[in-house]
Amino acid sequence: MPASTTPQSVLVELVDTMRALAGAHPAYRPVHAKGIMCSGSFTASAAAKRISRAAHLGGQRVPSIIRFANASGNPEVHDGLCGVRSMAVKFQLGDGKNTDILANSVEGFPVRTPEDFLAFLKAQLPDPGTGKPNADTVPRFLASHPSAPAFIERLGKKPVPASYAQSSYHAEHAFRFTSADDAARFGRYHWLPETGESYLSAEEGGKRGANFLRDELEERLRKGPAAFGLRLQLAEPGDPTDDVTALWPEGRAVVDLGRLEITAISPTSAQDEQRLIFDPTNCTDGIELSDDPVLRARSGAYSISYERRTRGQ
Repeated sequence: MPASTTPQSVLVELVDTMRALAGAHPAYRPVHAKGIMCSGSFTASAAAKRISRAAHLGGQRVPSIIRFANASGNPEVHDGLCGVRSMAVKFQLGDGKNTDILANSVEGFPVRTPEDFLAFLKAQLPDPGTGKPNADTVPRFLASHPSAPAFIERLGKKPVPASYAQSSYHAEHAFRFTSADDAARFGRYHWLPETGESYLSAEEGGKRGANFLRDELEERLRKGPAAFGLRLQLAEPGDPTDDVTALWPEGRAVVDLGRLEITAISPTSAQDEQRLIFDPTNCTDGIELSDDPVLRARSGAYSISYERRTRGQ
């Protein structure tokens, strides 16, 4: 499959615009800036190896690093505000190798290409003359990109999570999974909390402490592990695998890939925040990228962001 065709200039503008929207927060990610690192392990199900020959799907216990985060680029954002939450998992395969899954609390994505995403971000920038967003730019963009208001509608229906450990998380992109006998299927990841989902109203969330999601997770893990099941929704012929905005029908077959157990918050969470990149294009044998242009552009944008934040920018 071909590499990303997104121009470097677009990737640079994406990072610049996300930083402009978030405000000045040197040494932090331009989005998902407020995060917490955890440790745990993943054990694949018996069915997983029939889907993919990937090393972490063979059934052995795989040490894992997990990062929960708010989507905002402001590292001081209040945990009670409505918005996307994320869960990123780095499976440690041994010999210094690893592979990642990134997932968000809202399914899909507002636009299909990096160029359209850049236009969407720019539409939200304040007018240089007034310092306030232009009242017409976002509505005009939404009117010309029907996938964007559909995403915003899903976002609006998603309440504030009562716990990072009691929200579901969904990978936006499709990947191609190949088994030991070379059978191949496309699928999308979904993380489902074992204890079920629990949410708060915006009013309830606003009354809690600014860091209540971290505080709650610390208290929860003192009592025992938090666990998620990893599910793979399988595409059928005709389902788009290169369009991040297109959700597949709910009736598609779903395979249980395994169980993630989160045992502790990392004692080096602050240092891990600086040194680690979670990248959905970081795949391993048995899992390949789809031709989704947003997926293929992400690694380049992450590299730009990482270089800047490690320089304290």
